[in-house]
Amino acid sequence: MKESYYQEKSFYYGIAHTRLRRILDLAGRDGGRQILDVGCARGYIGRRLKADGNQVTGIELSEPAAVQARQVLDQVYVFDIERPWPAELVNPHFDLAILTEVLEHVFNPVEILDAVGKTLRAGGEIIVTTPNFLKWINRIRFLFGFFQYTEQGSLDFGHIRFFTYRYLKEVLAESGFAITAERHIIFPGKLTAILKYWPSLFASQFVVKAQKL
Repeated sequence: MKESYYQEKSFYYGIAHTRLRRILDLAGRDGGRQILDVGCARGYIGRRLKADGNQVTGIELSEPAAVQARQVLDQVYVFDIERPWPAELVNPHFDLAILTEVLEHVFNPVEILDAVGKTLRAGGEIIVTTPNFLKWINRIRFLFGFFQYTEQGSLDFGHIRFFTYRYLKEVLAESGFAITAERHIIFPGKLTAILKYWPSLFASQFVVKAQKL
């Protein structure tokens, strides 16, 4: 069921310009790194990281998306990250791992981050993005009794876990990661300079960088 659901969804998945820019800003422009892109779709992010001189390995559940990703990334593995990982991946050789819109789709995000952590070198880093379930506009909707799943966004039908700012920090800490930078996407964006200090309420997307302890 899960595999069939994501075959087409991952293939047509795109990434918003603002989120892509925040991820690339946190990743930096250094070359010569080994980077793991978890949920790489067709390789949107990895292609940009390779342009900076990095080696990028992707993980994807959708075979059609992986076929496209293999055209732009160095290597792509196709498997369900909630099942055992290939042995050659589970050794500490990556400098950075990226999980964009991944953790909300898994049953146990701590287990996934533990698995990712085993692929990182000492001091390795991750970049995580996930929707804010309790952004202000959702709180208003819930107050008036309105809740409806959607095809995409914070109430995506495929979401298993709903993240708040506190829950994201708890998951990262329990997995052995310490947040080093935050570049959340704020809504309304014109007020980012002010509202960024209250991400639990005004962030539409959490975007964080964390280091393996």
